[in-house]
Amino acid sequence: MNIIKSSLFILLGIHFSVFSAGRGTSIEVDVGAEAPAKIVIYYKGVDITSGELNFPLTVNSVSQKFANTSDNFYLVGNVAKANVVMESLPFELTSINSGGGAIPLNGYFTFNAQQTSADRDLVVPVLNRLSDGNSNNGLKVTFESKKPG
Repeated sequence: MNIIKSSLFILLGIHFSVFSAGRGTSIEVDVGAEAPAKIVIYYKGVDITSGELNFPLTVNSVSQKFANTSDNFYLVGNVAKANVVMESLPFELTSINSGGGAIPLNGYFTFNAQQTSADRDLVVPVLNRLSDGNSNNGLKVTFESKKPG
C-alpha cells in the first residue's frame, strides 16, 4: 500500500500579559514549527509498515475463484487522513510451483461498507491511537482472481 504523506504544519500563537509595578506590558510570541507526517500501518495489532504480509488466497466454494478478504487495517499517526492506493499493478497471483505462471487478480478496498477498486486513491482517517480502531475506521482489502481457478 502506498500512503501519500504530506508535511504537517503547526502554528502556535501564544499571547499573555505581564503586569508589573502598576502598568501592563503585553508580550506576543508566535512559534512556527514543521513536523513530518508519520503514519504506521497496523494489521491484527502488529506494525506492518516496513514488512510484507502473508495473504493466502483460497478457492471460494461458490464462485470457484481464488479470493480472500482481510481483517481491518488501521493507520495511526500525526495527520488526520491519508490517501491509500495499491502501488503494484497489475495484481497477480504468481505460482511458485508451476514455473512462475500468474493468475490475474482484482483488488478492492472496503471502507465504511463501500467497496472501491484498489488501484484508485481512497481517503481514510488516520487514528491517534491503535485502540481507537473499530469497524467504522478500519480498511479491508480483498483480492479475487478474475477467472475461476
